[in-house]
Amino acid sequence: MVEVIPVNRKSAVLTPSSLACLADIPAINLTAGCIHGCVYCYARGYSTYPGDGKVVVYVNTLEKVKTELERKRTKPLNVYFSPSTDVFQPVPEILELGYSIFEFLFSRNTGVSFLTKGHIPEKTMSLLIDNASKVKAQIGIITPDDDTRRIFEPHTAAVETRLRQMARLAVAGIEVEARIMPIIPGITDNMDSVDTLLRAIKDTGVNKVSISTLFLRPSISAAFRQQTNSINYSQKVLNQYRYQERLAVHAKNSSVIPLPRSARDTIYSKIRDSAAKYNIQISVCGCMNPDIGGTCNIARTKPAQPLQPSLFG
Repeated sequence: MVEVIPVNRKSAVLTPSSLACLADIPAINLTAGCIHGCVYCYARGYSTYPGDGKVVVYVNTLEKVKTELERKRTKPLNVYFSPSTDVFQPVPEILELGYSIFEFLFSRNTGVSFLTKGHIPEKTMSLLIDNASKVKAQIGIITPDDDTRRIFEPHTAAVETRLRQMARLAVAGIEVEARIMPIIPGITDNMDSVDTLLRAIKDTGVNKVSISTLFLRPSISAAFRQQTNSINYSQKVLNQYRYQERLAVHAKNSSVIPLPRSARDTIYSKIRDSAAKYNIQISVCGCMNPDIGGTCNIARTKPAQPLQPSLFG
């Protein structure tokens, strides 16, 4: 049972994220906390995290977006959803709020970029397709196996659902990328599994994939110990991070515990080799791999298409 906590947000909404790849684009979280319950979610460590099974919904977000957009001297070309939560959480209040904000932004010729591991409702899917030139989508997918998905992403959309959504968005002419993040060492880095996933992604018509291995924070390590059901899973993963020094990442005052650089290089190289068979372009997330560099392409880089004259009437 999900506890939905409605609150009015007091702080500004259209603000850049502290992540370097989102520094030039306004980013919106509709909630604090996320019902998807991903074991590896770094938002668990935030002071605003309400606890498992709870989600705080900022019910006045649309009103604040309207007010802030009106006051901006320079209108943003695009808005990103969301740095630390998912706009497509399976909660009616969140889905309706997301739809209304998308609809308003499109009406102001402002583009939308989003990352999701959720199920996109039909009404919202139709809205996105109708505004294809204003949309960039990233679909997160870490494994081709639903049993593994249920362990690490218990309340997210099924793998097949995400692949169908990817294909449907791509066919509509929307810019779509897959996001294999995080790669969980010892669990989802098996190259037979990775190859199966890359082949499935290619079959959707998507040929760009961003990747990064799992990085640990205290809240993530705790979640692995508490939620993976099998002690073998947590030990298999966490032991690979023992004795590693913290790494400053491209986010404000933030650091993580990474896999050794050599281990990450090996994993990324193997994935690139596998992806080359399918003509898939691989990008390593530079925000989480500052010692390696790269970009996760998370933000839209091109402006929305101009409105047609008939839409001004």
